[in-house]
Amino acid sequence: MKLHHYTTIETLALILDSSKIRFNRLTNVDDIQEAELYGKYSVAPFLYVSCWTTSEVENIPLWTMYTANMKGVRITFEDKPFFYQKLDKPLHFVQGHTGDMYSPLTYDQICNEQCFVIPNFLDKSKFGGEMQYVPDVTDYYKEAAKLTFNPDGTANVELKSANDLAIHKNEYWKFQEEYRFSLLAFPAPPTGYDQSAWDNMHHHSVNSIYHGVCPDNEFIDVDICPTLLRSIIVTLGPLTTFSEEVMVRSLIEKYCPEAKVEYSSLKGMIRAK
Repeated sequence: MKLHHYTTIETLALILDSSKIRFNRLTNVDDIQEAELYGKYSVAPFLYVSCWTTSEVENIPLWTMYTANMKGVRITFEDKPFFYQKLDKPLHFVQGHTGDMYSPLTYDQICNEQCFVIPNFLDKSKFGGEMQYVPDVTDYYKEAAKLTFNPDGTANVELKSANDLAIHKNEYWKFQEEYRFSLLAFPAPPTGYDQSAWDNMHHHSVNSIYHGVCPDNEFIDVDICPTLLRSIIVTLGPLTTFSEEVMVRSLIEKYCPEAKVEYSSLKGMIRAK
């Protein structure tokens, strides 16, 4: 399955230099409904997403919206681009997994100083999926997080998996044909990742949602698989200038000389304004 990402030349440079894909907080995406319709207990500030498309056909709206007036690039990967490596420490709290665990985030990236990332990505086949477009997304968002309170004052949260959150959009966005990866993260435990923190992680997560205390970081960076990075295809935007083409080819030559650079199938077919 090929995945395509429309972006600017500047972002291409950042991706190649860092060998990482950036997941941005859901509250920063262009669809405002995704940030505002989660009801009383919003999970939007706790979600981080990376947005792609599986459509092989070049998409004029995506070129227009995300590539600086069609002067950016479309990056194509042959598969999900993330670098799955064996974890050097086991995640004892993960149920249903035995033996070695492979993850696109290292143990220290999962349990970092800013946030704790829920490991919904251990099963690569279930990490990421196509967006579902519906006439009205309201009910899907309002049911995302349900808090119930016990007589002793404690609370429980019923929360969908990160892979099942933020997968619905209004049908107005159907032109995107989006394929999305999502991460769910909570603020790092104030005492660090000691045993007491693990024992109280559920309570900590419930309190974070209840009080709306989200992680401070606006993004999470995830490593790209080196093999897949070497074989990317970079398609130049329909209105890319010669100087911009030179910049792209220079970046490819420096960071992944085995990659291909191609011209847009729309080159010469769109009048610049």
